[in-house]
Amino acid sequence: MNYKKIALIGMMACGKSTISKYLSKKLDYPNYELDEIFEQLERTSIKDFFEQHGEIEFRKKETQILDRITQKDCFILSTGGGVVLSPKNRELLFKKDILTIYLSIDPKTVLNRIKGDTTRPLLNVSNPYKKIEQIINERKKYYNLANLKIVVDNKTIEQITEEILAYGN
Repeated sequence: MNYKKIALIGMMACGKSTISKYLSKKLDYPNYELDEIFEQLERTSIKDFFEQHGEIEFRKKETQILDRITQKDCFILSTGGGVVLSPKNRELLFKKDILTIYLSIDPKTVLNRIKGDTTRPLLNVSNPYKKIEQIINERKKYYNLANLKIVVDNKTIEQITEEILAYGN
């Protein structure tokens, strides 16, 4: 692998956390989960933080964590789905020494994967499918700035990881 810094971006439920853990073991790189780190530092869930402080405050704190991680020499990073919305975050993620990978997913697949999950604050709406489409459409232009785009629908963890490894060599 030619890259020592790898960041996974994409819609919620596209597999960023799963792929980052698997890739971390394969490459023996440290794995960082942006949302997990946030919850540890804030001592609350993202859902509760959103309700108490709002998305703007969440995004500020997310940027601070992202800034610290991207300064490290070696990492695999699983980001939150909306991390690309901030210009500062895009500046941090889309550097030439970071392999940024967009895990692209169909809205129907997202809906199937999150069925019954009440921890997704942006999807606590009457029509989650329509909201998922809207979110993907809003973020797609930023997701597409990634070095590599992998469509994850109907692929195994191994297949996705092989695509990443093939690109990075």
